[in-house]
Amino acid sequence: MTLHVEHYGKTGPQLVLLHGWGLSSAIWQTLIEALAPHYRLTLVDLPGLGRSSELAETSLVSMVDAIVAEVPQGAIWIGWSLGGSVALAAAAAAPERVRALVMIASNPCFVQRDNWPCAMPATTFDAFVGGLSDDPGKTLNRFALLQTQGSASARQELRLLKRVIAESDAKPSGLSATLELLREDARAYLQRASQPTLLVLGERDPLVPMAVAEHITGLRDDLVIRRYATAAHLPFVNDPERFLADLDGFVAGVLS
Repeated sequence: MTLHVEHYGKTGPQLVLLHGWGLSSAIWQTLIEALAPHYRLTLVDLPGLGRSSELAETSLVSMVDAIVAEVPQGAIWIGWSLGGSVALAAAAAAPERVRALVMIASNPCFVQRDNWPCAMPATTFDAFVGGLSDDPGKTLNRFALLQTQGSASARQELRLLKRVIAESDAKPSGLSATLELLREDARAYLQRASQPTLLVLGERDPLVPMAVAEHITGLRDDLVIRRYATAAHLPFVNDPERFLADLDGFVAGVLS
């Protein structure tokens, strides 16, 4: 398979950035100008999305296998939404490759289980799966709208999401395979991963409830958790200055 990777910055700690479902690494464009002078960035289009080809068989493990071979060793991995699950799986499966972990609006178990109520109801998720089969474009736009609901910067975020969706031009088969990844339960990966971990959550996120912050400490009690009061599912767009400050502080602590 072909993995699309872009590099920015010439000095500083290595960061690997992974986007969410239905999109591409273009979602990070709003941060590159601020990050590139201080970090070496590796932006990845997840297999099956953006400009990366599909895997023969799509799972969190197969995604990790495809990505770790193409990114710097010992980097700090930053994953938003689905990208957070992939980064988490990498931290558990290839600890020598992942120095630390930043999960943004990411839930180790996106779909509700009896013992994990702080997630998307299974009926809601199944409706997205069914809608994707019927009308991929409509489903992507519906998902974009849902991600921004409640955010103080909803209009700006929705414009960004729609632009990235249009530019990504993902194939239905890739969208379907990667959507199913959100059904995977990654809680065991979180328990196995020992790297320093920052979790950034939006208090108005309709996809990742704030209750995750309480439940997740039962899996690991050493996470650094930051809550963004006016953010929904895109806290790094809602308050980029705070996100950059939180990231800088976390990285400094990791490297100290």
